[in-house]
Amino acid sequence: MPAGVDWDDHLIARFKALHNGGKRPFSEIAKTLSHEFGVKLTKNACIGKARRLGLETRPRVMPPPPKRKKRTLTTPHLVPAAEVVAPVLPGWRIEPPVLPASSGRITIYQLERGVCHYPFGERPPYAYCGNTTRRHSPWCPHHEHVVYPRGTR
Repeated sequence: MPAGVDWDDHLIARFKALHNGGKRPFSEIAKTLSHEFGVKLTKNACIGKARRLGLETRPRVMPPPPKRKKRTLTTPHLVPAAEVVAPVLPGWRIEPPVLPASSGRITIYQLERGVCHYPFGERPPYAYCGNTTRRHSPWCPHHEHVVYPRGTR
C-alpha cells in the first residue's frame, strides 16, 4: 500500500462493494478507487487489503494449456542419399601444410592420442609439439608444466 493512503470507512465500504462477486480484477478495482477517492492505489495494495479484511479469496485464473497437435504414426519416407561434392575451383588443390622435418613438430593432420597437442605459431597453419604424452593428458610433461605451473594442479 502506498504511503499516505488512509483506508477510512467509506473507502473500505466501496472496496467491499467492488470486490463482491469476484467479477472485477484487482487492477480495475484499484483504478476505480483511485479515481473516485483521489488516492493512488495499486493492484497489490487492494489484494493485501482484501486479505487483511478476510474477504473471500478468488480462484486463480490460469490460461488453458496450449493445445497439442495429435501425432499420427506414419512410416518414414526414405530419401535416397545425395552425393555432396565440395566446390573446388579448377586448378585449385588443397594440400596439408608441410613442416621441415628438422623442426620435430607435427601438423594438425598428424595429431593423435598419445602425442603432445601444445600449439606453436600465431596464425594457421599451426605446428604442434608431437612429443609423447603422459597417460590421460594432451601434453608432454614439459608443456604440462607450461600450462599448469607447479602448485596449481
